Amino acid sequence: MWVPVGGQYFSASVVAVDLKNFFLFYMPLNFIPFVALVLATGLERKKTLKILLAGLVLTIAFNLLIVVLQLLFFSYQEQLLYIYAIGRIAFPFLLWLAFTYDTVIISMQNSNDGMQ
Repeated sequence: MWVPVGGQYFSASVVAVDLKNFFLFYMPLNFIPFVALVLATGLERKKTLKILLAGLVLTIAFNLLIVVLQLLFFSYQEQLLYIYAIGRIAFPFLLWLAFTYDTVIISMQNSNDGMQ
């Protein structure tokens, strides 16, 4: 998948989260895996839309929090970016798990109980 500022991002060792990077790289990087996980889960359409909307809002909040922290603690910007790198990998999965726990985990446990 091509992301417009991806070349700039990957060519630098540390990239500050500015508005251009935020909207064209960081937002899609977190939201696209979340959308894929939600759509692959096979939920009702109404529930899927609610989860996607809530996930979008939380993804924006998560990314904005990183931008604000980088501005407030400018001297620790590089360290915050490394923490964010770990968070952006785990965030879509954890968000999906939080929204679909009752559908995914509970149903898996119930199917395992039936096998015993």
